[in-house]
Amino acid sequence: MKNEAQKIIWYEPNLDSLEQEYVSQVIKSNYINDGDKTREFETRLCEWLGVKHGVMVTSGTAAIFLALAALGIGPGDEVIVPDFTFIATANAVRLTGATVKLVDIELENFTIDPIAVRRAINDKTKAIIPVDVNGRGAAYQELLELCKEFSLYLVSDSAEALASQWNGSYLGTQGEAGCFSFSANKTITTGQGGMVVTDNTELCYRLRELKDQGRRFSGTGGNDIHPVIGYNFKITNLQAAVGLAQLQKLPSHLKQTQQRDQWYFERLKNCNFIKLPNKKNNSVILQWTDVLCEKRDLLQRLLLENNIESRAFWHPLHRQAPYLQPDRDFPNAIKVSEQGLWLPSAFRLTHTDIERVCDVIYQAKEKSLLPAETLY
Repeated sequence: MKNEAQKIIWYEPNLDSLEQEYVSQVIKSNYINDGDKTREFETRLCEWLGVKHGVMVTSGTAAIFLALAALGIGPGDEVIVPDFTFIATANAVRLTGATVKLVDIELENFTIDPIAVRRAINDKTKAIIPVDVNGRGAAYQELLELCKEFSLYLVSDSAEALASQWNGSYLGTQGEAGCFSFSANKTITTGQGGMVVTDNTELCYRLRELKDQGRRFSGTGGNDIHPVIGYNFKITNLQAAVGLAQLQKLPSHLKQTQQRDQWYFERLKNCNFIKLPNKKNNSVILQWTDVLCEKRDLLQRLLLENNIESRAFWHPLHRQAPYLQPDRDFPNAIKVSEQGLWLPSAFRLTHTDIERVCDVIYQAKEKSLLPAETLY
């Protein structure tokens, strides 16, 4: 029998008349290419993050690719990537022609394991890409020390970590470059889009050359000088206008996110059917509320039967066809992947919605023969 309760969605962007107004202004200006609104978005986000330079591009994937390419990484090089991440992280490395070297993660916060990183470093290694999974920062102290010891670049994939902090600074500002995503399921969105941030002025110039056909500064499209090879990863004023409206909403988005997690925590903290992964402290802003559950598939099925959306964690990259490897080196990534579930996390979730989700979790506990063992 079909459940007639109103659907609780997993996630959606928060768009309204403000975005419409900003986009309308760009249309009225009749300049919809990469231009003044794009520069304004870059400037405002850099000011907020406390970083010198930002280059807005077409996606988070493009941001990682361009950051690596701007650092001179290419064929013959290896880049270390965590096995547990969205496949875009590894695909961005492949775009440069470099080889992806997968390593396992830490169970505590789902991020790259520095011990595994050390074991993976060889003469071909040129960079490490820590991924700040769901807003949880990687072990940057250890990673930065490894980069110094072996003369490696650190390019962070902070696509899911806007507003989270490490050691008093925002994630994405720890290494040579940090990469963000503004896709539809992020804290702020431009539909698609991404950004590379850096304090290195020369690296910023190189990024601008690579994103705009070899030009450091915008040209006419006519008799411009193109001193180096570049590509077209420009983003439009239309998308930047949406981003500027979203930046105005960022404080309220963060407040709603923290309220959401508090509601979930209060209701689920004593539920031994699931594990609420460690947030460590208030410097972590979760993109989505996540849980670990040994009966994950049962839980997701019951949520769906009650008209509640959720999303299972990614498969480990070593089990994806382009990066296929044996399981033996990735026990933690496998365990997290098989147990992880992102619960409904939309900005418009109400306390009543979350109560309904939690009720189903307790129903799933009753249907399970045994309580889940603690992950750690």
